[in-house]
Amino acid sequence: MSVYQDLLKDHVSNLDINRDPTIVSLGGTVREAVEQLKENKRGCVLVCDGTVLKGIFTERDLLMRVLGRKRKLDAPIQEFMTPNPITVRLDEALAVVVKKMRNGGHRHFPVINEEGRPIGVLSVKHIVHFLADHFPEEVYNLPPDSDEALPAPEGA
Repeated sequence: MSVYQDLLKDHVSNLDINRDPTIVSLGGTVREAVEQLKENKRGCVLVCDGTVLKGIFTERDLLMRVLGRKRKLDAPIQEFMTPNPITVRLDEALAVVVKKMRNGGHRHFPVINEEGRPIGVLSVKHIVHFLADHFPEEVYNLPPDSDEALPAPEGA
């Protein structure tokens, strides 16, 4: 089966995503979000008003929007989050998710349930692990230089 066919067949629910997203309050500060990123060893936090998803704040947002502009960590998270982020559902095909990532340049997606409440986070890391698990020979035998093709698999 081809990579594309597997991506069409498999869904977000087949991935080992974290089903316990790190959430900060819409009224919180950047400092609180950074503390949650560090404490939970995550690449993003979801920003919610109660159980309603309002935004996402990532490590990239911290670097580019806060530190890169020399803003204070006690500023409201709402100023730096990405509002109304693109979301995915557990029943969504991985091919659709990969297309969303590619088209939008996104690395993280909140996973929502039928009621629209956040139940997890899917990252590009999950897609890479899926590909490595399903196509180990193809992935592990990639040449270090994409212009170079190896005549045979490397290693023993």
